[in-house]
Amino acid sequence: MKLLLENWRQYLKEAEEAPASVLSQIQQFVRDIPPMAQLADTISEEHIKDLGKYIYVQFPNQLKSKHIQKHFDSNTPGSTWKLSEEEVSQLIINIISKVEKTFEGQQGSAYKIKWTNIPAGKDVGFDSVIKKDPKDPSISAKIDLERFGMVDRVKDWDTVVKVAKDYEYELVTCGGSVDESGDCAEEGEPYAPEHLQNNIPAFIKQTLGVVPGNKKQNPTKLMNVITGKIGEVDGKPVLSLITVFPGNQPIDNAGNDLTNKKDFKKYGYYFLSGE
Repeated sequence: MKLLLENWRQYLKEAEEAPASVLSQIQQFVRDIPPMAQLADTISEEHIKDLGKYIYVQFPNQLKSKHIQKHFDSNTPGSTWKLSEEEVSQLIINIISKVEKTFEGQQGSAYKIKWTNIPAGKDVGFDSVIKKDPKDPSISAKIDLERFGMVDRVKDWDTVVKVAKDYEYELVTCGGSVDESGDCAEEGEPYAPEHLQNNIPAFIKQTLGVVPGNKKQNPTKLMNVITGKIGEVDGKPVLSLITVFPGNQPIDNAGNDLTNKKDFKKYGYYFLSGE
């Protein structure tokens, strides 16, 4: 009996000292990030991909987020995929596991690891952005209202303000109706705490340079994978997807990504009008 008790105590001691599983560690990382906390219990072992240098968390339905899903709708004005969600998901894994990253570092509130302007080896979609001489007479200006999906998930005003400030976003409401794809054609009033409290959508107001043309005549082999580092397990960064999209990621003269669409025209990048 005494031996059994000693064995039981030793078992409990070893259990207490045993390292947490990879899954439980990653779930805790997710719980510690307020905008993602509700996703912690949706992941299981099958969603955790060990890709060599990195551990990638492939959240269920991650491509269904509005800012990602719009790239699967050929009727939206931005770049669009010609591939299925399953094909895009596999390309994400292939790129993270086999291609050298193009950027790593803190941007705004997130520590990002990026793969931008990566050749996929085949046509993957249609690009709505082209490079032009800034003196081209066909260039015109257009006010763009892009849905700011963060307010659908985050209800803390201070957090929303910080992100908007970090990225120099001007947030407004929609002055008209929001269509099925979440787009708005008419600017409303400046976005305020009462709008967030009442679950009113926010839009990023930006002035873009546009030129005549249709993206369907502008196929692309390039794609971009943007991830955020949410933790580290056994020395490997744990990544979650921030966004993925086809086409050219504009850069400045120093080779840095342009994260605000309003800056594209400064460096000769313009949006196709669709006409």
